[in-house]
Amino acid sequence: MQTPKPSRNGSGLEVPQKPSPATPRSTRGNKSGNEIDTSGGAPARTSSDRSPKVTDRRSPRSPAKDKKRPSKISELESQISSLKDELKKVKDELASLDACKTKAVQEAEAANEQLTAVTAKLEEVQRQLSDFSAAEESRLQELRQISQERDFAWQSELEAMQNQQSADKTEIQVLKQQLETITEAEATHAKLLEESKAELLSLKDELLARAETIERLQVHVKEVEKGKMEAKEESDEQGRQLEIAKTAIEKLQESICLKEAELEASRARVSLLEETVSKLQQVDGNNEAVESSVFHVEMERLRSDLETAWNVKTELEKKVHQLETEQESKDAELNNLKKLLEEKPETESDVPVPIQADLETKLMKSITDIAELKASLMDKENELQNLLEENEMLKTETSKKESESLKKYEAVVADLELAKAAEQDTRMRLGYVTEEADKSSRRAARVTEQLDAAQAVNSEMEAELRRLRVQSDQWRKAAEAAAAALTGTNNGRLIERSGSLDPDYNSIGGKMLNSPFSDDLEFESPKKKNGGVLRRMSGLWKKSPK
Repeated sequence: MQTPKPSRNGSGLEVPQKPSPATPRSTRGNKSGNEIDTSGGAPARTSSDRSPKVTDRRSPRSPAKDKKRPSKISELESQISSLKDELKKVKDELASLDACKTKAVQEAEAANEQLTAVTAKLEEVQRQLSDFSAAEESRLQELRQISQERDFAWQSELEAMQNQQSADKTEIQVLKQQLETITEAEATHAKLLEESKAELLSLKDELLARAETIERLQVHVKEVEKGKMEAKEESDEQGRQLEIAKTAIEKLQESICLKEAELEASRARVSLLEETVSKLQQVDGNNEAVESSVFHVEMERLRSDLETAWNVKTELEKKVHQLETEQESKDAELNNLKKLLEEKPETESDVPVPIQADLETKLMKSITDIAELKASLMDKENELQNLLEENEMLKTETSKKESESLKKYEAVVADLELAKAAEQDTRMRLGYVTEEADKSSRRAARVTEQLDAAQAVNSEMEAELRRLRVQSDQWRKAAEAAAAALTGTNNGRLIERSGSLDPDYNSIGGKMLNSPFSDDLEFESPKKKNGGVLRRMSGLWKKSPK
């Protein structure tokens, strides 16, 4: 800042220019200018130019007043120097105010920079928030689509499982029908066995009747003479037939043993089937319980049929044993007949020929009947064997069907468990996604709160900046007013000093100097003016907004 130079007006008085309070460096220049003004005050006082206000009506000065004038001048100079010091202090204060102003401006600029950074950060956060919300929305859409696809796949799998279960139910119905046919066939076989039993009973009755006839024949054989050799031959033939019957009986016993083993195996299989039925009852539940109970009833029927077959076998064994005993009794009777024939050969001539022929025919008929009975017994055994084989085949088929249905049911249960596990997994994932969405929403809320806080801080900083600007303007105005007041006081002092040196000076200041109270007025007026300026500045500082 340039130093202010003194300027001359029309009256010839030197008045210092108003100092500018822009920079703190103005104090030195003002000081030098004031020094120049004070130094230049002497020629102004000694110049021949006079104020136009001075008239000839001025009274001549007394010598006492002329003596007091140098002392007053020295006092005024001391006051001027003190005022200069005060002006220097005020200028220093103005410089500090300018420094505070520059600092406030720098702080305002820093606040503006922070505000721009905060706004940029806010925009970046908003953009990231929008991107994150869009990504979360797309992720939620993808997860919803995946869950819908999985639900559709599980629905199709469940429908396929239901179709498979319906197919299994139809197969079970077919197996039930097959079991019903088997039970019907077993019922027919049981009827056949009963018929064969009745036939065997009738044959037994016939054998008993024939045994009675044989006994009667034994009585008449004693009287037979010509039938000795034929009776021997017949006895030999009967012995061979007995041997054949014995071998057949042994074979029947072996077959009966085999049948017993097969029956034991069938009983074991029936027990296994009962265990599988109980397992199926436990697994299938209420709907399958009725079917398993029906199957259990059918198995009970099969068991009863097997027991009836076993009873028939035991009865056949009893009949075979009876036949063996009867055959042994017949052998004993034949041996007795042989002995009797050997002991009484003389009675042979007494037997008539028709009785012998009748005996021979009856004997042949009994032999043929025995052969027919053996053949019918073998047929019944074959039929029983066929029935047992068919029963075993049906049991194997039912066991296979049951195992397959059980495997299918287990597979369906495993698929259902997998579906439940997958559903649980998707539920967990959906919960995680919703939790992430909640976290993101809470994060967005926090970001918005931070943005609101930043905006509030920004508004507060702007208000503070406006307040600082108003305060700086007030300080500047106060400094300018103080400088103007100080420059005005300096100009008044210079005018007074120039008027006091002029003998023709009759202004108001001259009258005041000539008055008896001029000394006190000249001494107290600068201090009062300086105090008024300082009071005005302090009042402006107090009125400035905080």
